[in-house]
Amino acid sequence: MGRLKPASEKTALILQGGGARGAYHVGTLKAIAEITKARISPFHIVCGSSVGAINAASIAVMSRDFQAATRHLETLWRALHCDSIYETGGLPLFVNSSRWAATMMFGFLGLRSTGGFLDYAPLRRLLESEFNRPQLERAIKTGALHALAITASSYDQGNAVSFYEGVDEIRDWTRARRMGRRTKIGPEHLLASSALSFAFPPVRIENEYFGDGALRSNSPLSPAIHTGAERILVIGTRDTKHERPPDDTGSHPPTFGEVAGHALDILFNDNLELDYERMERINKTLSLLTDEARKKTPLKPIRPLLLTPSQDVRDLARPHAQDLPRAVRILMRSAGAWRKDGRLESYLMFEPAYVGSLIDLGHADTLARADEIEAFFVN
Repeated sequence: MGRLKPASEKTALILQGGGARGAYHVGTLKAIAEITKARISPFHIVCGSSVGAINAASIAVMSRDFQAATRHLETLWRALHCDSIYETGGLPLFVNSSRWAATMMFGFLGLRSTGGFLDYAPLRRLLESEFNRPQLERAIKTGALHALAITASSYDQGNAVSFYEGVDEIRDWTRARRMGRRTKIGPEHLLASSALSFAFPPVRIENEYFGDGALRSNSPLSPAIHTGAERILVIGTRDTKHERPPDDTGSHPPTFGEVAGHALDILFNDNLELDYERMERINKTLSLLTDEARKKTPLKPIRPLLLTPSQDVRDLARPHAQDLPRAVRILMRSAGAWRKDGRLESYLMFEPAYVGSLIDLGHADTLARADEIEAFFVN
């Protein structure tokens, strides 16, 4: 297959959160690189939140060599372990969980905990070593990249802040509970975007504290649109099929761990899917308008493409659950999440076997849609 002619419209890549499920992004991007054979990234705009922010930054920084970017991202992910992301020793987990328990019991005495169950020090070190700011600046200066947007949630303002960097003509924006703020993006913005509430402590940037970007992101496609996207490719981390029917053996009250797993599903996936559906409805409505009526609205049609797993990733997680560090398994068992539906494991398990299966799934799923991918990128 020859190299595809790139589209003239500005094309955006949107990567949402999902913890370890972010490995699916990697396999999908690897396949897109193989299908397009593009040297310069086919994505002029790259947006992400949570783990999607980390993958987005990697693609954006290496926009001048998309093939090398996807190879590097795969190498990085296949080498990960849980202790590459958070401290997995028994003592740190015990201390952090004990601090939370003590806060709940004795908070009325003034005892406070501002951290989380997990320590993200390893992730901070990883981001500091991986993020290459000079390369990002060169990508923008040479025109290989139009904009990079990283979304984090402000605990101080109670809104989603999309930190962006790109060409001069992009302007800050403000909408309901969300805003775009031009800034010099650094590792701290990626860390803030991926600092999952309760699991990780908040990250201070200047005079504000931030947490996971998906927490307040009620319109995940917004940063791409505000930075000029005319085509948007979205990579999700949950299959789009309906949930499984209830177990015939009877229902039971959900444990704390099961509720936490469902909360992560809502946080990372629901808003993305709803916003994508909203964009499709707007496109349909615009297609019904006359040319004259279309001139009177600021809305414009945007060509979308959504890529999601072809199967439930929980099925991939369960066989590898034993790969989780012992202290994490104990913590999950205490929360009533161990050996359940695999939901929580699918977000927390940064281990090679599971990560590799997700990369391979993303790669196979995307190659199976090669004709769609080609049609999306070609004028």
